[in-house]
Amino acid sequence: MHAFLTQSHEHLPMLVPAFGASIRRRRLEVGLNCARAAAMTGIDRAAWNALEAGWVPSKDERLLRSLAATLQIKYDVLVNAIAPLEEHFAGTAA
Repeated sequence: MHAFLTQSHEHLPMLVPAFGASIRRRRLEVGLNCARAAAMTGIDRAAWNALEAGWVPSKDERLLRSLAATLQIKYDVLVNAIAPLEEHFAGTAA
């Protein structure tokens, strides 16, 4: 399992259903099933399912670059989509 799904309880994962819906919508647009998308990204199927459920991965550059390539989007676009979510959750954790 990828490290982004094994974070400690001190860094609770962000769950944003709209983010997951966007991941799913883009996967379908590029014509991939979940198993193929997971394999192309280098994660297992459970991790992919978590993404589509709205789990927002930490800024693991290798993972995010692989995810962007799988979804055929620019890396910067993906990072810029995640940044406001991280800021929001950082603000609510304080």
